[in-house]
Amino acid sequence: MSGRLTFPATIPVRNVTEAELAAAARASLPLQAARRLADWFGDGPVDAQSGWRSPCAQPDAALTLGLVADGDAVTDETTSLLQWIYEIAYHAGYVHMSGDYELIHRAAELSGGAERTDTQIIADWCRALDALFAHGVEHALPLGADPAPLDFDGIGNFPIFKLLEQHGTATADILSAAIAEGATDGMTPSSARRQWTSWTARHGDPTAAFLQLAAEFGVVTVDGPAVSITPLGTWAVTRELGAKTEALPESAELMPRQLIICRLGMSGEAFERELRAWLAARGPAGAVSALLEAAVDEDDVYLATGVQIAADIEGDTDAAWRSATSLPAIRPYAVAELNRRAGRDAQHDPLPGLKPLDCDAVVMASRDIVAGYATGGCDGVAAAVRRAAAPGLEAVLFEQMWRSRHAIANQALLTAGKLHPDKKIAKAARAALVKANSVRNSARSG
Repeated sequence: MSGRLTFPATIPVRNVTEAELAAAARASLPLQAARRLADWFGDGPVDAQSGWRSPCAQPDAALTLGLVADGDAVTDETTSLLQWIYEIAYHAGYVHMSGDYELIHRAAELSGGAERTDTQIIADWCRALDALFAHGVEHALPLGADPAPLDFDGIGNFPIFKLLEQHGTATADILSAAIAEGATDGMTPSSARRQWTSWTARHGDPTAAFLQLAAEFGVVTVDGPAVSITPLGTWAVTRELGAKTEALPESAELMPRQLIICRLGMSGEAFERELRAWLAARGPAGAVSALLEAAVDEDDVYLATGVQIAADIEGDTDAAWRSATSLPAIRPYAVAELNRRAGRDAQHDPLPGLKPLDCDAVVMASRDIVAGYATGGCDGVAAAVRRAAAPGLEAVLFEQMWRSRHAIANQALLTAGKLHPDKKIAKAARAALVKANSVRNSARSG
C-alpha cells in the first residue's frame, strides 16, 4: 500500500511526551477489554476448544467483559465481538497459544494483575494496532456478509496510511476509496469499480463501522465528515513506516523552515492555526524577511512554498520584498510581487529597476507546479497550471517551459504530464517533455 501513496517528505509532529502517549494508549477501550480477557484466561493453560470457543465458556467470558448481563444469551454479534477482542489480546501479546494451537494462556508478565509501565503500554498498543490492520475491516462487515469477490483481509492500514498522506485529516469518502482500493486489489480498474459498487449495494459500505472501531482503538477521531489521525496514531504509524519527521516546538517558536514544513505536511486548516500563532509573535515585515531568507537555502519545493506563505502575509511588507531582490533565487518572486502590489504589468510596464528576466515566469511557474503536487496532489498541480496559464493556453506555457532548458521546467512538465487531472492538458505536458528530451539528447549526441 505504501508504494502507492505519496507521503510528505517530512511529516510535522508536535512534541508528545511518553506520559501523554501512554495515557492515550491506556484510554483505548479495546486494549482495556483485551487485558480483561487475558486475565480471564489466567496463568493456567485453557483448552482452546472447550475452555474458550465452547457454548459454556463464551457466556462467562462475555459476562466478565461486560458484553452481556447475567443470564443473557450470547448472540452471534457477541461472539464476533469476543473474537475481535481476542485478536487484539493476541496481537498485543497479552495471550499466547501453544505450538499446536490447542492451549491458550495469559502472558507471564501479566501474572498477578501486574500494571504496565508507560513504555510497556505504548508497545502493547502498537502491537495491538496490527489487529486493526489485519482484521479491522473484516470485523466491520455486517454479520453473515460474504466478502467475495472482494478481499477485506489485511487492509485496515489502507485508510490509516491514507490519513497520513492527506496531512492527517481526510473525509470518510476518501477513506472509503482507500478501503475499496485494498478490497479490489489485483482487479482491473473497471472491474474494481463494478465489483465494489455491486458489493456495497448488497451489504453497505463498511467504512463507517471500521472508523468507529479505529476511533474506539484511539488511532483516529471522527468529527462529522472529517476524520483525523491522533497523535498516538501518528507516532505509531510514522515509526512503522520509517518516515522522516520534524518535531515542532510551540507555534510561536517555529523556525521559518519548520513553518514551511507545516505547510507541506499539514491540512490547510491546521496550517492556518500554526501560521496565525506564528505571526502573532512577530511583525509582518520581519515574518516575510525570515521566510524568504530561509527559503533561499532550500530546494525548489521549499522555496516556492516559502514564497507563497510570504505573499499571503498582510501588512506593510514592501520593504521586506525589496530587500529580498538581492537574493538571486528570490528576486523573480520579489519583482513579480512588488509589481503586482503597485498594479503594474511586470512584462510591459514594470516599476523602475524591477523588470523580470525573460525566463523568470517559466521558472516560477515550474516551481509552483512541483510545489503544487507536494501541497495538494493532483488538484495542486491543476491549480498551479491555472495560475500560470489562462484556460486553453496551457500548451503555450508548456512550450515556453521546454524551450527554457531549465531542469526545474523539465521536472514540472513531468509532474503535469503524469498528474494533471485533465487528460488533454496532461497530454500537452507530455508532448512538451518529449520535445525537451529530444533536444537534450540531440545536444549530447552532437
